[in-house]
Amino acid sequence: MAGAALPPFVYTEAARYDSKGGERFPADARLMLVQGGAARALVPGFAASADAAVSFDGARVLFAGKQRPGEPWQIWETAIAGGAPRRVTSGSEDCIRPFYMPGDNLVYARRAKAGFEIELAPLAGGTPLRLTYGYGDHIPSDVLLDGRVLFDAPHPSGPAGTREVYTVYADGSGVEAVRCDHGHSRHSAWQVASGDILFVSGARLARFTSARAVELALALPEGEYAGPVAELAPGELLVSWRAAAGAPFTLRRVKIGDTQAAPEKIAAGENGNALEPVIVRAHAVSKRHPSGLGDRTGGNILCLNVYTSREGGIPEGVVAAVRVWAQDDAGAPMELGRAPVEKDGSFFVQVPSERAIRFELLDRNSKTVRAAQGWFWMRRGEQRVCVGCHAGPERAPDNAVPAVLLRTTDPVKMCGNCHGDRERAREQAAPVKTTLPVH
Repeated sequence: MAGAALPPFVYTEAARYDSKGGERFPADARLMLVQGGAARALVPGFAASADAAVSFDGARVLFAGKQRPGEPWQIWETAIAGGAPRRVTSGSEDCIRPFYMPGDNLVYARRAKAGFEIELAPLAGGTPLRLTYGYGDHIPSDVLLDGRVLFDAPHPSGPAGTREVYTVYADGSGVEAVRCDHGHSRHSAWQVASGDILFVSGARLARFTSARAVELALALPEGEYAGPVAELAPGELLVSWRAAAGAPFTLRRVKIGDTQAAPEKIAAGENGNALEPVIVRAHAVSKRHPSGLGDRTGGNILCLNVYTSREGGIPEGVVAAVRVWAQDDAGAPMELGRAPVEKDGSFFVQVPSERAIRFELLDRNSKTVRAAQGWFWMRRGEQRVCVGCHAGPERAPDNAVPAVLLRTTDPVKMCGNCHGDRERAREQAAPVKTTLPVH
């Protein structure tokens, strides 16, 4: 152990580790607390523990745990100073990756039929609010300073198993990719004090910074990295690293820009890997935002200009209509309907809420001009404006009134099953006050 000069930290020790979601620790795991260079089990009476998240005041830890072998993972809370852990979630499904939210709430992922979905719930217990809708594992990785939940989920633009980094507001609205330069797998994202978002890209670490619309590689020693990472100081990280595949991950201290061959070793797992480092200290409370959801059927989405796209290449005047697809309860695609696209590229539609949807652009002969590869969703009553089709969240709209709104302020309605969506929304009634800026 070489961590005497470091602040206290918690990490996960695991014999086996799989970063692809689901059962990441098939041989179980345990949380270790390191203080003053000495390490001890954080919850010694548990059969398994992982996924530590430190409270805003630095005094408590949320974690996923199994009190006895064979039990599902559940979310628990314990004090750094010691004492009996308190169970936060209930049910027979696995619950993993918890994080503190403002207003005495937390987010975490619960295993569902179609994969893990993210939920928001009061720390004191109560009915959770589901935030994500879609097939595959949706795994939270951090809570941003602006209050959005950072998570990774499947994205079909790359090979099988490709994951992408997304954000969603605390009421389940406004989901979007952090960047739209898709194509390879990214996961385990974490925000550092500068506001940059660090994440695992392949076997390396990269970042998103507000000044650039694409990912930037971090200059670090060669080797393989596992996420998430912890920030010790600006430019200095505590990471899980190994020299080559097959070796165990160990905790290392690295400085961004220093590519020395052997980063400083801080801790190693007794029986395997050392993963998921978290610094034990007080940190800023994330912001809360007023929710923009209303009591309306489905969700309304206004696209300003389908010709505004990162890829470009769509000649103006070619697109005649947009076809909207949704996933049925079995995950199969089903066509909801079509809406005309105006000459300026605008359209306005109302879609079912709490259901995965995607768009496809058609020409006058109903041939596909371009189709979205990923799925997103709308919450009931959500009003959303998109700059274009796959324009990227960093793109600002032109200062012009879209032609579709000059023609009508009524969206083309595609809620053939809106009664079902209404019932789902009532079942998901929020038990927590959440906030969201108007889009």
